[in-house]
Amino acid sequence: MSQILPWFKVITPHRDIQQGILDESVFAANLAEVAAGEGKEVYNNPEVFFSKTYFTEGLKNIARQVVKGLNGEEDAENRVISLQTGFGGGKTHALISLYHLARWGKKATSSPYTDELVKFTGAPKFDKANVAVFTNATNDPTQGRKVDGIHIRTLWGELAYQLGGKAGYEIVRLNDEHRTAPKGLFKKLLEMAQPSLILLDELADYCVSASGEVVGASTLADQTISFIQELSEAVAGTNHCVMVATLPASVVEVATSPNASQILVSLTNRLSRVGKDTKPVSDEEIFEVIRRRLFEDLGSEEERERVISTYFQLYQNLSDELPSYASKSGYKDLMRKAYPFHPELIDIFRTRWASHHDFQRTRGVLRLLASIVSDLWRRQGSMPGSMGLVQTAHVNFSNLDALSSQLKKLYGNGWDAVISADVSGSSSNAFKIDQEKKEYGAHQLTQGIASTILLGSFGSAGANKGLSVDEIKLAILAPDGFNHNSVNGALDVMEGHAHYLYNSSIGTTTKRYWYHTKPNHNILVNQAKSDVKEAEVHAEILRRISDKTARVQGFNVLVDPAFDIPEQTRPTLVILHPQYNANPENVNGKTRPIIKQLATKRGNADRVFRNTMLFLVCSEIGYPQLKSDVTDYLARVRIMEDYKSQLEQDQKNDIRKEQDDYNRLADKSLVTAYSIVAKQVKDDIEKIILRQFKDSLDLQINQNLLQQLKDEMLLLDAVGMNLLRQKNLLPTLEKPLKTKDVYEAFIRFDNFPMITGVSGVQQSLLRYCQNKEIAIASGDGKNFSMVFLGEAVPFFYVTDETYYLVDKSLHQLPVTTTPSAPYPPSTIPQGTDSANEPASGGATQAVPGDTTRTLKSITISGKVSVENYNQIFTSFVMPLAQNNVEIEIRIKGKSTFANPLTEASQPYKIAKESARQLGLKFEEE
Repeated sequence: MSQILPWFKVITPHRDIQQGILDESVFAANLAEVAAGEGKEVYNNPEVFFSKTYFTEGLKNIARQVVKGLNGEEDAENRVISLQTGFGGGKTHALISLYHLARWGKKATSSPYTDELVKFTGAPKFDKANVAVFTNATNDPTQGRKVDGIHIRTLWGELAYQLGGKAGYEIVRLNDEHRTAPKGLFKKLLEMAQPSLILLDELADYCVSASGEVVGASTLADQTISFIQELSEAVAGTNHCVMVATLPASVVEVATSPNASQILVSLTNRLSRVGKDTKPVSDEEIFEVIRRRLFEDLGSEEERERVISTYFQLYQNLSDELPSYASKSGYKDLMRKAYPFHPELIDIFRTRWASHHDFQRTRGVLRLLASIVSDLWRRQGSMPGSMGLVQTAHVNFSNLDALSSQLKKLYGNGWDAVISADVSGSSSNAFKIDQEKKEYGAHQLTQGIASTILLGSFGSAGANKGLSVDEIKLAILAPDGFNHNSVNGALDVMEGHAHYLYNSSIGTTTKRYWYHTKPNHNILVNQAKSDVKEAEVHAEILRRISDKTARVQGFNVLVDPAFDIPEQTRPTLVILHPQYNANPENVNGKTRPIIKQLATKRGNADRVFRNTMLFLVCSEIGYPQLKSDVTDYLARVRIMEDYKSQLEQDQKNDIRKEQDDYNRLADKSLVTAYSIVAKQVKDDIEKIILRQFKDSLDLQINQNLLQQLKDEMLLLDAVGMNLLRQKNLLPTLEKPLKTKDVYEAFIRFDNFPMITGVSGVQQSLLRYCQNKEIAIASGDGKNFSMVFLGEAVPFFYVTDETYYLVDKSLHQLPVTTTPSAPYPPSTIPQGTDSANEPASGGATQAVPGDTTRTLKSITISGKVSVENYNQIFTSFVMPLAQNNVEIEIRIKGKSTFANPLTEASQPYKIAKESARQLGLKFEEE
């Protein structure tokens, strides 16, 4: 794109606009003041007036009718002209043009300002026409008007006096005094006053007031309406005479009285019978009217075309981001007509604002655009961007009293709060966002968007309410400016901060934005957020953790535990309070000592099982977002609790939706925040950084954390032979190892890998035994009654004190270790009772010649606690497995010939000692 100049380097506004001494009353054209020789020079002086007037096609056509009619030309068209357009549609300006043209007469042919007009209308052939002007302020319906010793009371009295002086008034004196419409009298008066132009402005307003004045069985309004027909017919039948009357486009521009509509319809019907309706300013001509009135010089056509082409090229490049019409050639033509204004700025006023019945379409647009240009001219040195065109984003409501006052006049005083809170000024949310986000502030982007949305908040409803995102972009994008995606980003931020901003995507494919004087719930949210204390945030975080971890399966979870954590024998995940956080590089501060304390101490005592605990720690990086999301969630919960009865239904729906959204966000940010896993190893802390995340904490632990620990061999489902060998956990002939000690090594020593549970060691040892890699024996570590190799180990439990890993050679050889030494009663002997009793296949045999008493059976009965239930199999069922053991409510083992129960036999000793230790009844038979 080629470099373009800002508009204020190309064109020149009128002096009053440059100097910032703009008198807004100059845009309030007043026909009555002009007729009285009073008012502003811009209207009262024909030279000045025509120098700033753009002759629209409508105005030229009306002027031609008037000139021809006053000239008395045979081809003159209807000499009764009705101008019926919307408020501010250029009617009054047209009447003033006709007034000066009629009063100038032949002089108009010598003025350079009317040369174009006269070429179209034809030269006036009269020196000066009589002009009678009547407006709603000319003659009071109740008191009338006193002038030149005459008390004039009616429209017909005024016209007669203005056209014919006292002599003309005498013709209708009686009718004026009695306020009854004359019949057949006015044609004579018009013939006396040729050429004459009658201008009637705001007649409907006058009639509404006159309807309150009783005249016989009718009202002054009725008489006036009747006279209009008399007058129209008289003008139509009189040469060198023209009448132009203005009427509002709708009754809402007149009054709210019940008969206002009837009055307007009656006047319209009376005038249309002989007259012709004409529109002074067409929709697109308003562009040229604006340029002529506001600017002295529009600069070079070459530069204007470069600006327009550069903007249009931008729109074609971004056609997918803008309304479809913006990239079509017709829009380029529209930009030419609107220059130096962007078409969207003018259209906001002439279509949206002009939909309000109190907004003057031409005069109002002129007045507001003049104030905008004047403000920008003064600020041209501080404006960001290329500013090839004047756009909605450049409107600063804080500097524009005319704009703000017009807004309040049309739509209410509540808009003051909207402007100061959200749109303009150093305390506005738009300004604050631009200050916080430098990439926005460089272009005053958020403030520009806010001004655009406010300007577009009127004149539309339903699915078309406000402005869509593509319409906002079209209104504010400029060459060499910000990226169009920044608009989306700024809108997202505004949604969360603006107090009066609303949006909807219902019925559309994109969001639409608008402002409203009713505060949205963001005010309540911001207040509620400021009331949420950090302790509440922490409590909510811990509540969420507790709730989610109730569904965790792979770990025993402790959330923010006290210092005295009991011994843990299974994998335990300790989730620390969010105040204990860390960063991916280091675990320092108060977090390191708390981990060490919990991992190595149980209260004041040393912890035995130090390889069972992992610590899930909140990340310093993730905590701010977690805090923010939880605060947002809690704020909306509080609003629904505290303001439920005061909220409207749509606000409740919005808050509930946001509460649900932030609830989900809080769950996600909880996962990403708690992303550091720490483990105490010797005197150091090792870390695991989680880099993949689920949507909820339970899934994160059950799946991602568990899998990462297993992938990194930090948590084992089974123990391998190489690991057992590395950790010196395999037996030798001289040194059997308790299986319990093997298991506990993995939960004691924090430099070991962690195991998922008892079964991880138990099943591994059983598998290696069946594979003949190790032997498992039952005994006391010196003597073994049963040695298993290459076979299943019935009722094996790895934590049983009586099971050992032994050298495989013991499976074939008898084992004798100090037979004369007695076995402690609390241990379970292993192997044989004596050196002469082989431990073959786990069975024992009676020694011949032995005279020890033989029992018929033994019975064990009583209650066993749950934690000792497995002991039943180890102590009773398995030793008595070869003795026809019966398991009912009690355990009973019987002597057999092959395996007699004697006081000296191993099964007897085991059962009796175990019964004693477990407090069970032991009966002999």
